[in-house]
Amino acid sequence: MKYLTAVGITVGLLAGAWVWGSGLLGLTGFVGFLGWATYFAVGKGLQGVPEVLCSNLSGVFWGALTIFLSSLMPGQLVLIGLVIAAAAVMCWQANLPLLGFIPGTFIGNAAFYANGNDWLKTALALLCGVALGIISDYAAKFISASE
Repeated sequence: MKYLTAVGITVGLLAGAWVWGSGLLGLTGFVGFLGWATYFAVGKGLQGVPEVLCSNLSGVFWGALTIFLSSLMPGQLVLIGLVIAAAAVMCWQANLPLLGFIPGTFIGNAAFYANGNDWLKTALALLCGVALGIISDYAAKFISASE
């Protein structure tokens, strides 16, 4: 069996389980899919996991910091300025190898905002998504190698 066929099977089965399980855990399913997508987008297997986690979670951090600071200094212009600053920093931090995957940082940031600014549930769902990426990838490699 080809890898893409096998990964389609493993992702499909795990996606169904995730949609069901994320509801039981009180997590937002689509956020897990974003972590999962980031795992595959980095494309380095287990070697890329630190970069995936650091980029996704740094995006959550910058979102949480933006919301916190905007609560101290309310106003539309302040919020816009904070978003501009955070977006710039999310790009500049890519000079550090573990934070080098800029799309992963923006994915984590957008997931935070889309998930109601709940940093903990966002971080947990992203982590679950990365775990599902690992499982689906390596299960597909096992299945496709067995033929």
